[in-house]
Amino acid sequence: MDITKFCEGIRLNEAARRQVYAYPMKEEEYSQYKQHFLSDRYSFFENVKQTTDYRKLLLYLFVRFAVDAYQEYQIRGISDQYYYDTFSDIQIWCLNCKRDFNEYGIEEYNWLQEHVQLRLFRLGRLQFQPFAIDRDLEVEGQKIFKNQIVLNVHIPQGEPLSQQGVEESFELARVFFRGISPVYICHSWLLYPDLNKILSHGSNILQFQKHFYIYDIDEASREAEQRIFNRLSANPYSYEEETSLQRSAKAFLVAGNNLGSGFGIKLD
Repeated sequence: MDITKFCEGIRLNEAARRQVYAYPMKEEEYSQYKQHFLSDRYSFFENVKQTTDYRKLLLYLFVRFAVDAYQEYQIRGISDQYYYDTFSDIQIWCLNCKRDFNEYGIEEYNWLQEHVQLRLFRLGRLQFQPFAIDRDLEVEGQKIFKNQIVLNVHIPQGEPLSQQGVEESFELARVFFRGISPVYICHSWLLYPDLNKILSHGSNILQFQKHFYIYDIDEASREAEQRIFNRLSANPYSYEEETSLQRSAKAFLVAGNNLGSGFGIKLD
């Protein structure tokens, strides 16, 4: 695997590709960055953020880290499709960085470190991450114990959340994570129960909710507003109304309601 093949494989934006290809870094310097990342990720990120144009630097480094991770994918017998699909998150967050900061780079560095350490994989429409659950639960007569390893489900942006795509992802996860009990948890704004007040009955989001038993709610979360409007505002009147979801969510918030997030669990 090399940088060019990788960038083509994840369909990195053409302008971002040129930026990565031209990034001025010698191999010795890259080796130092990588060793720092592996030895102490917290201080690594703090150090990188002190540099000029750190977002561009992080884009370059995460591309290099992902290229290096390919060897481990091969050792584990993981397909190239899963490799490229997993690291397509770099493209997603690079475009978000362009939208939010007007430059091709990476701001979501804490999130992407999971990918390069092979602790998260995209299988079809959804991402899955082995995770030690933080509490005891009992669902449909089945007990889940604190610190039991389950699969944390994430929903990457950018594609419709079709029912077929979701079901196919869960089926892929059953096979991929054969050594982990098929218990799935998800903490997301998509699981907030009151979304049924702003979405049509047949919406993909409400269909997704049906996969999970909602065991907790975070009313203070503002992830929904961030995802729906791509920003947060203290005044909901200032939010855009360019999509039907934005119009419905804005009206709901203006009326004094809240959009939080939900914690869900799914058992096979």
